[in-house]
Amino acid sequence: MLADHNITPECHNLLSDNKSLTFYPAGPMKLHSDPIVLVHGWGANSEIWQSLPEKLSEYADVYTIDLPGFGESPAIEEYTEQSLNDWLYGQLPQTCCLIGLSLGGMLCRSFTAQYPNKVIGLITISTNLKFVADSQYPDAMPSSDFELFSAIWDQNPSACLNRFSGLQAQGDSQQRQLIRQLRTMNSIIESGAGREMLNLLARMDGTHQITRINCPSLAIFGEKDCLVPVNSANKLPESFETVVVRDAAHLPHLSAQTSVLEHIFTFISKSKYQLDKERIAMSFGRAAPTYDSAANIQKWSGNQLLDGLSKVGNPQSIADLGCGTGTQVALLKNKFPKASLTGVDFSAQMLAYAKTNHVDSSIKWLCCDTENLALDDQSEDLIFSNFALQWCNDINPSLGEIYRVLNTGGQFYFAIPGPKTLWELRQVWGQVDQSIHINRFLSSYQWQTALETAGFTSIALKNTIKIEHHGSVRDLLWNLKTVGATNHNSGKSKHLTGKKQIKRLCEAYEKFKTSQGTFPVSWDIIFGRAVK
Repeated sequence: MLADHNITPECHNLLSDNKSLTFYPAGPMKLHSDPIVLVHGWGANSEIWQSLPEKLSEYADVYTIDLPGFGESPAIEEYTEQSLNDWLYGQLPQTCCLIGLSLGGMLCRSFTAQYPNKVIGLITISTNLKFVADSQYPDAMPSSDFELFSAIWDQNPSACLNRFSGLQAQGDSQQRQLIRQLRTMNSIIESGAGREMLNLLARMDGTHQITRINCPSLAIFGEKDCLVPVNSANKLPESFETVVVRDAAHLPHLSAQTSVLEHIFTFISKSKYQLDKERIAMSFGRAAPTYDSAANIQKWSGNQLLDGLSKVGNPQSIADLGCGTGTQVALLKNKFPKASLTGVDFSAQMLAYAKTNHVDSSIKWLCCDTENLALDDQSEDLIFSNFALQWCNDINPSLGEIYRVLNTGGQFYFAIPGPKTLWELRQVWGQVDQSIHINRFLSSYQWQTALETAGFTSIALKNTIKIEHHGSVRDLLWNLKTVGATNHNSGKSKHLTGKKQIKRLCEAYEKFKTSQGTFPVSWDIIFGRAVK
């Protein structure tokens, strides 16, 4: 898959007469300037990734790489760990995020330990520190089984690959479908390269190099994997984030692709992107006097949430998280006049403005972060939150806090922007510079998983796309600034956005101009309800 558009000079250099690489250019939702490179394992070429590269290219440029002697990649003279590290060095972009499967993961880990400045993030899938067990490392394939398997390759490579397909799928909840899928793939492997890579697989030992890896790292394992025992996840340092995919075997990216994709997106986003809470709070504080006049989308979503509260009964205690100027707190008070109300926000200036404009002694105002709520255990019957929780770096602590302060049977109603929010603006900013200008937003799947992990039940999520139209691009930008929704993160350039950049942005946005002369911007809103 090679498109002619949006290919950078670096990409052209990499792709020039290079049969080892396939390039998938990023789509309009591009979030990251650093590309992602996928390295396959033994017994397959890049076809083993199937649709994963295309899915990943929604957010970043993606390369798949065929190891030497696999696919159309020419074999090399020597197959040592060092020679393959050197070979990879000549193939990879200047910096990238590496994703390796099994043997590919072992090679990626070795490369990262030797060339740390080239790798901004490491993800391994079904990758052990050692593939073949020994007396010091039992959580791997028994050496007798590996020797038998290797002998089959020497006698009949085709039969060996069929055997390997069965082993990779064994135990997976999608075992039959996986085997059929694997046997339709065109796994071109030069026989000598296949044997050399088997030898390397038996020799590689990552138990020492693992301590030299300092970049953000994620290791994904299949719960039912018979080639890489799931217990090997416990051998990794605490600095590695580990994920075990339930009911999956050696190829979770095929049998549980949605889950694996979400884990990858979440990991990459977190590793490159950290919100500056203090600056965000100050930004909202400055915007307090103008917020309500410009927050049309936020007002609409808040009203939708309020309309959905008809089934909550008569809560005695309610907390509005991210209450802002207090508009929804006042409406909640009107709807539930007998309930005690607490407006919570992390901006002291916002709370001061809310308290001044909503003079009601029965309403409490509390300044704190949702990651550390200053509310008692089981003190609330209803927690309401509109367009606030997207300002969390990690949603899990906040959901844990919300679960803690809810009474048993208490309900959590919320609205947050989803991943397609402001996609038009994200796309045109990508044409102007490589800085992160638009916040990242979690998907419904990620919210579902996080809510389940926190302990919630009766989870209901619904996505709605709302299009807002502006008379000009500058009006659009002014609107975002007026509601305080400016981007403050550690990945953003510290330099001010200049007039030339804004001019280029306005010019690039012209392609979205409607026949009515307006400039649309999309809001992907997730409405949610969950019960403790």
